[in-house]
Amino acid sequence: MLTNILKSNQPFVIVFIFFATVLIWAYSFIEPVGIGIPTDILAMPFYNLISDYLLINSYTSLIATFILVLVQAFLLVQFNKKYILINYRTYLPAFFYILLSGSFVHLQRINPVIIGSLFIFVALNYIFSIYRAEYTLNRLYLAGFFISIAALFWAPFISFIIVLWISLLILRPFIGREWIVAILGYLTPFLFVFVYYFVFLEHDQLIAVFNRFIASFEVVKSWYALHYSYYIFYGLLTLIILFASYTAAANFQKKKIKTRKYFEINFCLFLTSLGLFVLLKNVTYEIIYLMSIPVSFLLTDYFYAVRKSWYLNLVLILLIGSIIYIQITAHY
Repeated sequence: MLTNILKSNQPFVIVFIFFATVLIWAYSFIEPVGIGIPTDILAMPFYNLISDYLLINSYTSLIATFILVLVQAFLLVQFNKKYILINYRTYLPAFFYILLSGSFVHLQRINPVIIGSLFIFVALNYIFSIYRAEYTLNRLYLAGFFISIAALFWAPFISFIIVLWISLLILRPFIGREWIVAILGYLTPFLFVFVYYFVFLEHDQLIAVFNRFIASFEVVKSWYALHYSYYIFYGLLTLIILFASYTAAANFQKKKIKTRKYFEINFCLFLTSLGLFVLLKNVTYEIIYLMSIPVSFLLTDYFYAVRKSWYLNLVLILLIGSIIYIQITAHY
């Protein structure tokens, strides 16, 4: 029943998803429980402009993040309509994004990943649009440009130039000037920020930004314990992702060539995000806002590939139930 409702393309599903978001975030609006993260201290220049005015547990911070989550959830739906990653018009990617990104209750607060992810969305739009396009230089320049903008909110986003390079290998024959233009777009925002700091501010401030940037890539990873409710949810999610990945791999050759290429980029996005989380000391659970993007598409594909409604309803009930349990344990 629940699966059939979410698979429907009727407008009432949008209302359902909105109220689901409100329920997932409701406790945080009643009693904010946001925690500090390393990037509060290692803030990049653009995030500094925002964090100076938004307290972690302020209602302004909560509302801003809530709106960004809704916007990015429905951007996934628009991506699917435009590039047909899933052969159905569906709101399921939005539902899964809201469910997954809101799962870590203590990070329902403004943070550089949720802001930077918006620019990654824009970059991905330009990347996807280069497939079989006659003229791509402007799109590649802008793709690199917006990845760089994202990195000026959250330093680890700088590594997403790798996603752009791999996308070029997947979507295009090798054309040297396309690679050069992508790199130029990538370097442009960094150059402007460097000139601004160098010319208009004290050199100590430029050195401080550089030191924070370097510190963002420390590789001695430390872990801290979570409440076991989180282990239940993320353990269940990991199991579902494995099943979904196996199903996607089994059906991979049945998909259109364009769809296969987009899924490869999606997988690259997931691996890059996972690599940042596993390897870097100062990348913590805020990465969920980024990892939810590729995982939402993967789970949507899985829900259309599997025909057993009772099984899909069970999966949804278990996911939603474990989210509710997280909400209870986080606030009581």
